[in-house]
Amino acid sequence: PFYPIPFGRRDSLTFANLSTTLANLPSPASNVTVLISVLGPKGLTFTDLVALSGGHTIGRSNCSSFQNRLYNTTTGISMQDSTLDQSFAKNLYLICPTNTTVNTTNLDILTPNVFDNKYYVDLLKEQTLFTSDQSLYTDTRTRDIVKSFALNQSLFFQQFVLSMLKMGQLDV
Repeated sequence: PFYPIPFGRRDSLTFANLSTTLANLPSPASNVTVLISVLGPKGLTFTDLVALSGGHTIGRSNCSSFQNRLYNTTTGISMQDSTLDQSFAKNLYLICPTNTTVNTTNLDILTPNVFDNKYYVDLLKEQTLFTSDQSLYTDTRTRDIVKSFALNQSLFFQQFVLSMLKMGQLDV
């Protein structure tokens, strides 16, 4: 979706450092409870969380960001997450054959180079990389929002714009 970016931020003259970024960005291994505990105090709602996560409809990820869904993170032994589609997991094991593989893969397997609502369709099929993404569908507090965005791309686009504008005004 297209939307105008508001002018007037005075904090954009310096870049955020790594520690500041990591302190404000939840881990891809987070569940909805953790996600909202980080984003809720900033004024973001469950709907904002689900809409902003839709940005994962484009981009790529390193195996290390989702290895917890394929391997025991302590032993490195193969151990598939129960909320991960089996055929999708088989493909991920080909891309990430060990828990130390440094390969990357697309976040959205249906339309990796198109900003659309197929990320939400991936969630319904249990074919997403991150625990933080899949938990949006497994958690009853956000499941209906995921379903509505999967069924209605216009609704997703409309809410994405509102949530991006809201997030862009945080901590000005």
